[in-house]
Amino acid sequence: MYQFFETIRYKNGVLENLPFHQHRVNRTLVNYNKFDLSIIQPPIGLLPEQVYKCRVKYNLAADFEVTFEPYKIKLIKNCLLAEIGDNKYDYKYTNRNWLNEALQLAGTDEIIFTSEGVIKDASYANLAFFNGSNWFTPKSPLLLGTRRAALIEEGLINETEIRLQDLHQYKSMKLINAMMLWEESAILSFDYDSASNKLEFL
Repeated sequence: MYQFFETIRYKNGVLENLPFHQHRVNRTLVNYNKFDLSIIQPPIGLLPEQVYKCRVKYNLAADFEVTFEPYKIKLIKNCLLAEIGDNKYDYKYTNRNWLNEALQLAGTDEIIFTSEGVIKDASYANLAFFNGSNWFTPKSPLLLGTRRAALIEEGLINETEIRLQDLHQYKSMKLINAMMLWEESAILSFDYDSASNKLEFL
């Protein structure tokens, strides 16, 4: 059984952002044997210009399984904001049942989780909000994403606490994850309807 996984962007023969993925694997297996992601060998026949999702499932014994599949960016038009309660996702677990069930119940294209009014993450991505001058990402996300870590290191986004009551300060947002480069993630201008607790993207 594999309790954890990594999703790595692969294109033109390169497993991208690999040091950040390795860091997260090492943090997950901090008291266990580690394995080196650089030993992954892509299958023959992958198209050079196609973006692939390299999914690495692994366990505490450092056993792992690797698959590759073509990746397409998810398009969203609306998003429900919902409290997470006692749910957590501090490691990249293969068991995502509560995340998937919350999204299904939301009835929207995507869901953004909050904790006591503090914005956390979307179901499959970290978040970045633009105030007209700078980009900010929630300081305490559900999961410390690898793309998020790289963007913070590059100085493209900064950490801050973002509350529902602060949303009027922001003009737009991005969903950020390992599979999307910063420039590939759409800039989503939004309206926040506090009555329905939804974001509608313009």
